[in-house]
Amino acid sequence: MAGSIHPAENPGTLDPTFADGGVLTLPTPEFTGYFTQAILPLAENKLLIAMLLPGEPAAIGLAKVDEDGLIDMGFGEAGTGLVEFSIEGLDLDLYQLCALSEGGWLVIGQFSSIDHSGAYVLRYLPDGRLDSSFGQDGVRLLPYHNEPKGGSQKGGAATFSQRDREPSAQGPRSSGNKGASAVVQLDGKIVLPSARYVDGDPSQWQWVVIRLNPDGSTDDTFNGSGFVVIELPGVARNPTSVRGVAVQDDGKVLVCGEYFQDAPASRGVYVMRLDVTGSLDMSFNGGVGVVTVADTNFVYANAMALRENDGAIVIAGEIWRDQHRHGLMFVLSRDGFFDFSFNGGQPLFSRLVPQGQDWRRCIWQADGSILVAGTVGRGVVEEKVFALTARFNSDGSLDSTFNGSGFVLFDEDGQYETVEDMVLMSDGRIVVCGLAWLTGPGWPHVGGSWIVRYLV
Repeated sequence: MAGSIHPAENPGTLDPTFADGGVLTLPTPEFTGYFTQAILPLAENKLLIAMLLPGEPAAIGLAKVDEDGLIDMGFGEAGTGLVEFSIEGLDLDLYQLCALSEGGWLVIGQFSSIDHSGAYVLRYLPDGRLDSSFGQDGVRLLPYHNEPKGGSQKGGAATFSQRDREPSAQGPRSSGNKGASAVVQLDGKIVLPSARYVDGDPSQWQWVVIRLNPDGSTDDTFNGSGFVVIELPGVARNPTSVRGVAVQDDGKVLVCGEYFQDAPASRGVYVMRLDVTGSLDMSFNGGVGVVTVADTNFVYANAMALRENDGAIVIAGEIWRDQHRHGLMFVLSRDGFFDFSFNGGQPLFSRLVPQGQDWRRCIWQADGSILVAGTVGRGVVEEKVFALTARFNSDGSLDSTFNGSGFVLFDEDGQYETVEDMVLMSDGRIVVCGLAWLTGPGWPHVGGSWIVRYLV
């Protein structure tokens, strides 16, 4: 029965050939206590999944999932299907997986302890072993304090993904930004955002973009120091955040995030561009150097993607309007001009369900349509929180051929679903993953995770 279903005839519906009717839920008999937070498509239509194991301290695990949704037990050591990583005395969090041209991958996240915190980058070989030629035995730590060359200094704890909204008394936040995205250039160099303390003071911090060499060492050709402090031309920094980076085909680096000001229309999202040396590229947006979308409400840029054929830029995020979250999306040309073929050159605000939703991830499809995934609700874990995936045409209209409505909801009984990641398989099928929250005494707690695959 499943073999008779052709993907083109059922876009936006669950793929019945994957796991249990298109849904893989964790824990599985193989993995107990791990929660999937990032995914990466591999050869042979396999998936690499990165999982967090909460504990003292928290550790991470990597596993492979076969095309049919079964765990690849040949991956890892001793037939467990799992590769684990931990650092003594440090809690680890997961942000992203990045593919490498030679078949391995990077794992990027945050480490923290009472008096020490920062970003980490792990480089793995295709067989799941750490690449000992990278960093220190496969690991590069990037502390948030300003570390002088050849030495180190201690700094206080920081929250890499901190936002200025307060959690509701009804439960934990469902959509706090899970760190900023990184990218691997064609030459193997790694570009990633991070936080950095000013003069070692954890109460004063700034956002920077870092570039590493393929071996994990600092690329001192990037701004002469390996990092660039992000400051926006014509926009007071109070503070500026960085949520994502992307590298154009000429090596220029796009940076997106949010800014805050003590003035009317005091909040906004921005997109700016650095040249290959790390200098601000003032040719972006016709000499302005930055594109901003301002608003008096909370507004966030959660994801950025580039269209392969012409370099067009899509930004996806969220904005608060009428006491509800709306998905925010806008499209720019490769040089920073609003694309008038998308929603008349204006930002698109989408509230597809009465509860509202955000956009956490965005992907261009080959035909110019845009896939987005996000979490329904007010941004806290409560009733009527679940996952939403949608497809928009290149002009900004909903693609009604996608699940017959332009969007699809994932909502399992007895749990609340929040979105963590979305990727495309090589054949275009859509994979979305997230956390499953369960009710209990006090706030809801994470009881597992889920991975769904949709036909395209």
